[in-house]
Amino acid sequence: MKSLALRTVLPALLAIILFSGVVFLYLLPSLDRVVMDQKRLMIRELTESAWNVMARFAAEEEAGGLTRRQAQAQAVAQVRNLHYGQQSKDYFFVIDLVPRMVVHPYRPDLEGQDLNSFGDPEGKRLFVEMVRVVQRDGAGYVDYMWQWKDDSTRIVPKLSYVKGFQPWGWIIGTGVYTEDVDAEIAALKSNLQTAVLVILAVVALLMVVLLRASFQAERGRLRAAAALRGSEEKYRSLVESAGEAILMSMAGEGLYANRSMLHLLGYERDEFAGLDPADLIRPTDEETDRGRRFWQDVTDGIEPPSRYEVELVHKDGDTMRVTLTLSRIVVQGRTGFMAVAARLSQPRELNIHSAENLDDLEAVSRRTRDLAALMMKQGADAVETSRMLSANADGVVRKAVEFIVAELGPPPARFDFMLMGSLGRSEVTLLADQDHALIFEDVPDEDFEYVQQYFLRMGARLSDLLAGSGYAYCKGRIMASEPDCCLSLSGWRATFDRWLTGLEPDDLLRAKFFFDFRGELDEGTLVPALQEHLTTAVQRHPRFLPLLAHSVLAYEPPLNTFGRFVLEDGEDGRSVLDIKGVQAQLVDLTRLRALQHGVTVTSTLDRLRELGRAGHIKDKTSSEARLAFRTLLNLRLRHQSRRRTAKLTVDNLLAPVDLDDVEREALKSAFVQIKALQDGLQLDFGAPS
Repeated sequence: MKSLALRTVLPALLAIILFSGVVFLYLLPSLDRVVMDQKRLMIRELTESAWNVMARFAAEEEAGGLTRRQAQAQAVAQVRNLHYGQQSKDYFFVIDLVPRMVVHPYRPDLEGQDLNSFGDPEGKRLFVEMVRVVQRDGAGYVDYMWQWKDDSTRIVPKLSYVKGFQPWGWIIGTGVYTEDVDAEIAALKSNLQTAVLVILAVVALLMVVLLRASFQAERGRLRAAAALRGSEEKYRSLVESAGEAILMSMAGEGLYANRSMLHLLGYERDEFAGLDPADLIRPTDEETDRGRRFWQDVTDGIEPPSRYEVELVHKDGDTMRVTLTLSRIVVQGRTGFMAVAARLSQPRELNIHSAENLDDLEAVSRRTRDLAALMMKQGADAVETSRMLSANADGVVRKAVEFIVAELGPPPARFDFMLMGSLGRSEVTLLADQDHALIFEDVPDEDFEYVQQYFLRMGARLSDLLAGSGYAYCKGRIMASEPDCCLSLSGWRATFDRWLTGLEPDDLLRAKFFFDFRGELDEGTLVPALQEHLTTAVQRHPRFLPLLAHSVLAYEPPLNTFGRFVLEDGEDGRSVLDIKGVQAQLVDLTRLRALQHGVTVTSTLDRLRELGRAGHIKDKTSSEARLAFRTLLNLRLRHQSRRRTAKLTVDNLLAPVDLDDVEREALKSAFVQIKALQDGLQLDFGAPS
């Protein structure tokens, strides 16, 4: 603790001594010179400006527009009215080389008078000195005693800058009262000294607080170190309690499997730890054909697909086909992976593929969310966790369509479901609603009503099944059960064209939802054809993107100019911010750039990566924007996980006070990056009208 005190207090004391020395030994003594130099520069620049007034009238004289008498008269009139400074009492004066006074706003009695014998109270013939300076150097400074502005009873020191005007043989000048400068310097010194003393007092107080906090932090660190040593074991205990078959590994360690996985493969825990992943897992032919390298992806740090179909090798050599969900995890700064296996060979093992009814779908979705919350609590990668949740949503949609076709009978035309919003971007969190639409192939006019009615019933049933599986109905009614969201390919093309040309606020709002669409069922060419139409239509209607940009720029991250969060009151009285709303700003910016440059992928990270790879945005911008997205998604999922684990209502209202210092700074950095992207967008499309 003693060494901690020295490490904490000594640097602060040295900083105080250095700061005090700089202020009292350097800044304050040099303040007189700095301020006086500033005043000298000011009166020189002001005299130059007034000199230019006379030069303008002399130019008019030379051009023949004015006689000399007219030019000089107008110049005198303007100089007489030139005032500046407090209460506009500072002025300019003009003499000639005799010297005679040409104009003086506060001493009209001197105008026209010979000033050769005129001196200040100390006997200095100031006007003769001004002529001498101008004849010698063309311009310069003269100090003397003079009345204070318009008060003839108050005589004070003054410094003037004078400059000769050769065409007319005149000299123009203005000055500053050194008494005023001294008063200004004294005030500055007083304020600076007060500020320094306040700062020193605050620093001293902070030293006391810091020392106390350091002792507390050190005690906390020692306690945390002991707790962290057990965190991995706790993580394994949580994995052990899960019902799914799970295996995991941390860098530099052997494999770990929970009881379900050990039972599935017939191994004891000790012998399992020494196995190589390649001894246990074989990629299927389908995965090999796709070029996927399961374990190599993990080793190389490449973001893998969220799910693989693989074969697990039993201890006796038998194999079983499973779906393996892979996630990257971080525990105590070490990277590893977690893999959850769902068997395909046993129809009643509860997974999406084997679900037989709504209860099964709901149970699988609930368990997937529980597992996601567990993973996030123990340091899993947020993007991988979101992909796992997205894969679950995809599986629910596909299985639900199987149920619906069995209920309604074969569909009357080829079709596909278009997933939008977070579903379309594969960015599902623990609080996701359903945004989807249906597209079917063009049919004869006489068949259209029958075909659409079939698919509307399908859309309504899908909405109900998704709601039963934990995906809330869309409040904006963007669901395939709505006639506007259940259209033929031609109908969708016409709808998109109407939004791109109508340019109404509702059109722009719908574009934000619908233009993230992707096909879920991989049914032929319907969705690709619509995506191609959208790409070309955006280019045909150039007015759309600027208006969409202005709509996107209407919202800013909740961070004020002083770097503090702009918060709102939550239901529990806590100050919160809507982390989903902030993330949506980054999503909107990325979507607009994707539309602008014809990028057809829908994931925000994939869009940013493609925009950078194609040179549409700088590589650094792409990298920083992806980091900002990961930060927001990570904080959002961790917040939701904490609330789900605590059996509280899951929401997106994050309280910054719940974050540690590193997380708060990361959040602010993400906000700053969003603002930088907005600035770039405004530069391209102009300020909102």
